[in-house]
Amino acid sequence: MNEPKQPRKLNTGSASGRSSVPSGSTGRRINRSGSSASGSQRTVYHASEQPHRQAQPHRQAQPAAHGSQPRRRPKKKKSPLKIALISLLTLVAVVCVGLFGLYQWVVHSISPEGGAPTINELINTPSEYKGDVVNILVCGIDKDETRNYGGDSSSNDGMTDMIMYVNFNVKEKKINMLQIPRDTYPGEEYNHGNTGKINAVALHNEGGITDLAKLISEQYKLPIDYYVTIDMQSLKEIVDHFGGIEVYIPQDMSYKGSTLEQGYRNLDGEAAEFFVRNRNYAQADIARLDMQRYFYQGLFARIRTANVWDIAKLTPVALKYITTDIPGDVLVSLGVSFLQVDSSNIMMCKLPTYSAAKRYNKQTHLICDVAKTTDLLNQYFRTYGEPVSELNVPTLATVGESTDPNVQYMGQLDTEAEGAQAGG
Repeated sequence: MNEPKQPRKLNTGSASGRSSVPSGSTGRRINRSGSSASGSQRTVYHASEQPHRQAQPHRQAQPAAHGSQPRRRPKKKKSPLKIALISLLTLVAVVCVGLFGLYQWVVHSISPEGGAPTINELINTPSEYKGDVVNILVCGIDKDETRNYGGDSSSNDGMTDMIMYVNFNVKEKKINMLQIPRDTYPGEEYNHGNTGKINAVALHNEGGITDLAKLISEQYKLPIDYYVTIDMQSLKEIVDHFGGIEVYIPQDMSYKGSTLEQGYRNLDGEAAEFFVRNRNYAQADIARLDMQRYFYQGLFARIRTANVWDIAKLTPVALKYITTDIPGDVLVSLGVSFLQVDSSNIMMCKLPTYSAAKRYNKQTHLICDVAKTTDLLNQYFRTYGEPVSELNVPTLATVGESTDPNVQYMGQLDTEAEGAQAGG
């Protein structure tokens, strides 16, 4: 990802991260700067003013045109229970029809047109594990409008600055995710004279995201069934559509006038973008990967509470910013299965890397620690089938010690966030 853009002012919420709305309020949300112990902004809600209805003049009774009208038979009153049942059935029918239409729209809009080869047809899970295990390459596309990337791929406009390999064991309800640093050295085969970093592979190769998937499969011996790409411009919209995401900030951070203080906070889109983009740490992008996990924890927690109307609001964002080759029926099935996975069974780790001893193409690079990575992949990502004894990862001369994969479970982050909220 690029250096964090400087927001005008961040709405970090209250120290507890929760803003309250008066019960029954149909109010407007107004952000105002205010002084508090934490120095963060206050969110003030005002009930919206309802316009007064003008009194309607009484209608005068009109005389019958042809004498008196015949007396009407009084209508039979329906019981309150019957009225309630009819109303409930009508509501259910409307919601079902709406969801079906929404499903059809999303599936046919996000998924690729027929005829185009999918990653599933090229490099996939061994047949005996199909249905039980699904492997997905998730990439965040980051495009800086001020730069000319000069890419050869028509399927991408920017760098894949967020690369994550997701192993979803549907049968055992477990998810393991591997974060791959954007500065990782991919070798000469997929370089084509560019920066020599893995985040440029999809942009500078004709196959686009498929070539990136091939690289990961060939070098790290990991099967990939599907891909999902997300334009990172959608981050702010997604967060704001949810009304903010409650995130635990593990430490104070400040960069170019933007500041987030430690604590459990409700981040709006602008603050969330600063949080996930910030690289002002001693270990730069490596430390950023660890920080981003706290955002994922808050996002996953919010998704689990999403309702029909949340989905409806996010649909236009999905259509605009997300591309995948996952078939519609599989997409829905995986979504339902995801909601059944406990946070204690969602693991995140990152690729162990060294710093390159010398610059390559005038760029600094990260080099995979092959021994550590082999053990990591066999333990968490190749739990089915035979383990691999060696990888096909290209290397360069390195300095210092390699980074720790920092294996963490979402349940641990949940506990940390809950403790911070209770203590705040």
